[in-house]
Amino acid sequence: MAVESEPVASVGRQPITDSAWLWFSLFTAVGLAALLATGGKFGKRQASIENKYQARSAIASGTLEVRDAGDGEKQAVGTPNYSTPDNPVIPIWPLEILLGVIFVGSTAMLIRERVR
Repeated sequence: MAVESEPVASVGRQPITDSAWLWFSLFTAVGLAALLATGGKFGKRQASIENKYQARSAIASGTLEVRDAGDGEKQAVGTPNYSTPDNPVIPIWPLEILLGVIFVGSTAMLIRERVR
């Protein structure tokens, strides 16, 4: 009489690497870490991009004028309030919060999946 045994893989759990929640968690953790590690650099670059946009739109709309002061010095009149790295028009913190929420949610789902 032959006894059939089940394969070892079907008896145990699936490997954790087969879970999509693990990969969501890992990729968002790496993205969040990279964003937080280079946040100051992105803030400066974002402010620079916004300044260029604000200057070009002010020139295109005609609100920015360049006047000659008479002594050879040129003055800009009607300049917009330019962005600074501390106060950009489009901040980066919503992206940080979104990645954090996705990370927490996917980690919770991974733990829930593994406990069952």
